[in-house]
Amino acid sequence: MTSLPDIDQVRSLPAHFEMTVPDDYIDENGHMNITKYFELGAWAPWQRISELGAGEDYITERALSFFTVEHHIRYLGELRLGEPLSVRPALVARTGKALHAIAFVIDESRDKIACTMEVLYVHVSMETRRSVEIPDDVAAGLDGEIAERTWALGAATGLTLRR
Repeated sequence: MTSLPDIDQVRSLPAHFEMTVPDDYIDENGHMNITKYFELGAWAPWQRISELGAGEDYITERALSFFTVEHHIRYLGELRLGEPLSVRPALVARTGKALHAIAFVIDESRDKIACTMEVLYVHVSMETRRSVEIPDDVAAGLDGEIAERTWALGAATGLTLRR
């Protein structure tokens, strides 16, 4: 069973996007389009992974990366034109070759979680395009992040890492 964290817990995560909903994010229903939730929810965890040592240099110098293999998105509230939002990612679990992350899209004016997006990544060799073990140095950074945010796993909806 999933449970949403307290808004203050979510705000303890680094904000990777802080903005107001612009006009070009609005769809025919007068609220933020699903593609924008998806875009923000996909980029925030990727940016966090990059900050922990697996960014562009990791890809070019070590020929390793993370590929998205699955995602799950929940819409819990509505964001409309001009309303403030932030997107805050957390890493929630990993195996030797895979990583599970979640992004929280926060409706800042209502102090609510408007959306959650979970992402499963597989760690791959850019040369073979096959899964490979996450190197110890990167794994240590991921593990530290996961250990600091154990509460975020409770918001996960059922995407699971295969062991």
